[in-house]
Amino acid sequence: MGKRKKYFIVGGIVLLILLFTGLGLVAARGPCRGFHRGFHPGFHDKDVSEFIRWRLDKGVEGLNLSEAQKGKYEETKGKLETRFKEHRDDRKRWMEELQSAMKKEDPDVKVLSESLKERIERFSGFMEGNLDLFVEFYETLDKEQKEKITATIRKKMKRCWIE
Repeated sequence: MGKRKKYFIVGGIVLLILLFTGLGLVAARGPCRGFHRGFHPGFHDKDVSEFIRWRLDKGVEGLNLSEAQKGKYEETKGKLETRFKEHRDDRKRWMEELQSAMKKEDPDVKVLSESLKERIERFSGFMEGNLDLFVEFYETLDKEQKEKITATIRKKMKRCWIE
C-alpha cells in the first residue's frame, strides 16, 4: 500500500471521528443549553428528590426566611418528598409491568400505548401538584423575597428566550 493511500485512510478515519464528536456535542447541547453543561451524567438510579431538596435549600438560603416561612418551607419540602416517594414507587411498578409485557413473544402494542398514555397523564398530575406546592410556598413570601425568586427564574430562562 502506498503512502498516499495510507494518508487518505488515516485522514478519513480522523474526519469520521471529528464528525461523530461534533454530532455528540450538538446532541448533548440540546435546546437552551450551553457547552458548559456538557454531557449530563444522569442520576443512574440515584434519588432525584435528594438533588431537588439540595437545590431548594440552596435557593432558599438567600431569602432570609422568617420562622413562620421556615416552618412552611419545611412543610412544603416534606410534602414534596412524600410526592416523590409515591411517584418513584409508581414508576417502578409501571416499569416492571412494561418490562414483563415486552418480554412476551407478541406484545400488545395497543395495551402498551394506553398504559403509556395513562402514565403520561399521571406524570402531568405529579408535576401540576409540585407546581401547586411551589405556589403555596411562594404566597408566604414578602415582596422582596418574591422579587428575588422572580429574578432568578428570569435569569435561568433568559438563555431560552427568542429575541
